[in-house]
Amino acid sequence: MRRNTFFIILLALIFAFASTASAKTELRFFYPVGVAGPLVKVINGMVAEFEKANPDIDIEPVYAGNYNQTMQKVQTAVLGGNPPDIAVVEISELFSLLQMDALIPLDDYIAQEGGQKFLDDYYKGFLGNAYGRDGKIYGFPFQRSTPILYWNKDMFNAAGDKLKAAGLDPNRPPKNWDELVKYAEILTIREGNQTKQYGLIIPGGWNDWIFEAFSRQNRSQLIKEDGLTVTFNSPENLEALNLWVKLMQDLKVCPVLRPWNITPDDFIGGVTAMMYYSTGGMAKIRKTAQFKWGAAFQPAGKQYGTPVGGGDFHIFKGIPKENQDAAWKLAKFMTTPEMAAHWSIESGYVAVNKKSYDLPQMKEFLQQFPQMTVARDQLDYAYPKMMAVNYQLIRNAMTTNLDGALEGKKPPEQALADAHKLMEEAIKGK
Repeated sequence: MRRNTFFIILLALIFAFASTASAKTELRFFYPVGVAGPLVKVINGMVAEFEKANPDIDIEPVYAGNYNQTMQKVQTAVLGGNPPDIAVVEISELFSLLQMDALIPLDDYIAQEGGQKFLDDYYKGFLGNAYGRDGKIYGFPFQRSTPILYWNKDMFNAAGDKLKAAGLDPNRPPKNWDELVKYAEILTIREGNQTKQYGLIIPGGWNDWIFEAFSRQNRSQLIKEDGLTVTFNSPENLEALNLWVKLMQDLKVCPVLRPWNITPDDFIGGVTAMMYYSTGGMAKIRKTAQFKWGAAFQPAGKQYGTPVGGGDFHIFKGIPKENQDAAWKLAKFMTTPEMAAHWSIESGYVAVNKKSYDLPQMKEFLQQFPQMTVARDQLDYAYPKMMAVNYQLIRNAMTTNLDGALEGKKPPEQALADAHKLMEEAIKGK
């Protein structure tokens, strides 16, 4: 009898333990790495910190590739009826996700945190891509950036006499498009037909993002905020594209379509004196460059201007309510002042939480690397990145036609007109 009682108690304890273990909320978290650097370990470390603070939640972090690959995997999972619980997706994809009816709004969660007072802790420039047409918030900023200009101070100093003779200052980067051309010409070094050093690299791959910056600098845009009206084929954008063609084809001071992920290596390796690139690439440059370098606002056209970039957190429909609640806890944790500061220091992305910059570790870091303040300060001149349904088709239309013009295969006027037409067709679902 006693033996039976013992086994009954033992079985009860086993079942109780199993029940407690199974009570954990399990989340799948898809995320991309959109720039150079070993950031997978950083994400996994942050997730481990969250699990330590929330022992009732288990996270399966799934590195899903670059931004495009991550969006494709999210779409496949949603259409297959097995969505991730939470994912970081490139910000231009919001309208496509909403068209799929894939996301829940975050307004109720934000209201529980204090509403507008809570949102005020986050940079307004990073919230513009979070809203649907219904005015609700469907995304929350995480790995966010702007494209900036990097410059090699040693190369500028080496060309100091030539720059001064042209009326340029070797101790600062170009401030406007005219200066950009002059600096790039002087900083390009050739030996016969061989280019030993380029003055500038405007990389391919995400050149549509960089081109959107040039459009904003020329007081234009590519798609209006409604996500429906295409303005790609404008006189201002033609002026910007003609400038790119001049740099690459006429003056040959900028290589044609250097791959996006290789461009930081070009800068680090002394291939170029200047480059346009995401602030998200800064950690790699900071850790490996063997020369003095600087970061600056992108040179102005008629004005300063840039789109923001990067990825936002999204929480998905078709999962249990407790999973959605746990997913919000994760998004909130990853964007606390401490975690946002840690992510910024390790990755080069902008810390999305304003309070991060009040932390002692962040102040100490920025004293050592003031270049990290550039993208944050450039938010004063930032615009939401363009968004539309079928954004992958739109990007393909832009990059294919921009590439054609930059390679000299298509007149800039024709490239803009062809892209414009394809973009309108993609938005209309043709």
